Amino acid sequence: MSSRPASTHWPRIFILWLCGILAAIQFAKISIAFQALQQWYGISAASTGLLLSMVGMVGLVLGVTVGLIAPAFGYRRLLLAGLGLGAVSSFVQSMMPPHSVFVVTRVLEGASHLAIVVAAPTLMTADAAPQHRSIVMGVWSTFVAVAFVLAGALGAPVLAWDGVGGVLRLHAAGMALMLVAAGVAVVADPVPAVRRDWPMLRALPGVHLQTYTRLATALPGLCFFCYTAMAVALLTFLPLSAGDDQRWLAVVLPLMGVGGAFCAGWLAQSWISPLLLVRLAFGSVALAGVSVWICAQIGLAIAPAALVLMFLAGLSGGAAFSLIPYLSDENQIHARANGAVAQMGNVGSTLG
Repeated sequence: MSSRPASTHWPRIFILWLCGILAAIQFAKISIAFQALQQWYGISAASTGLLLSMVGMVGLVLGVTVGLIAPAFGYRRLLLAGLGLGAVSSFVQSMMPPHSVFVVTRVLEGASHLAIVVAAPTLMTADAAPQHRSIVMGVWSTFVAVAFVLAGALGAPVLAWDGVGGVLRLHAAGMALMLVAAGVAVVADPVPAVRRDWPMLRALPGVHLQTYTRLATALPGLCFFCYTAMAVALLTFLPLSAGDDQRWLAVVLPLMGVGGAFCAGWLAQSWISPLLLVRLAFGSVALAGVSVWICAQIGLAIAPAALVLMFLAGLSGGAAFSLIPYLSDENQIHARANGAVAQMGNVGSTLG
């Protein structure tokens, strides 16, 4: 059982949340520069899509493994290594190197992304007082949606003004800034009472099996898989099905997801248990999905029902993260659960 602070260190929580947003922009920056990258390198849409998904593929393969080695490596060191690797990778990309080099940097960004999304939420729960743990996880769960909102708001003007290289340089600068901020604000990992040895490679299959057969580590990841599998599809296809409402709905839907994820933390902390919230959230998503289908069938505008559906989807994603501190008080278990969330989230995004 790990000790918990009596009060929450909100400035540190905010810095760690920003680290997560910069990690999620590793996806978003390629999304907004998709066509420009395709034209620059003269590659197909499928090859450009591979550049986009390569970061997620690393998480799909190594998510639980990084969660396992995090206690031995140190959460703060893992976070700083991820930020540093991300800054260097994005800076190299900004020079528009040959396509093969760009591919290598995307693989390195996959390792960077995974290090950040395992270390940052684990450090956030460690800095949160018991009465704020679910709220803090609700805040963390918004990092992907916020990243895409910021990338859409800031990235498009930069892309028009300074091209793909400008977008990538801006991201590299953001990563470097967060490296400095986290290096100053995040305290060193406490010296463990018992030395944590590095895991043996032959133990990894057994650890994966243990991770996905233990409630505290498996359930958050499986719930987040269900969220990412539907969220990617909803954000893509709901606006396309909205007719004249397509343009504004594409902007507002991610914000509704952010609102739902944030509300999940407050509800799980103050009103109902995260387990009950997960059940209610996914059940409500099913009902909202049926309502969108009915509106489409009878010729009504789907936008109002789509907004409700996306809010509830965000609620289910936030509830999945709230399960992590609810099911265990141990930082080591949190790291494994965050690794499972990263792994299953990437599986869900790919299938979605």
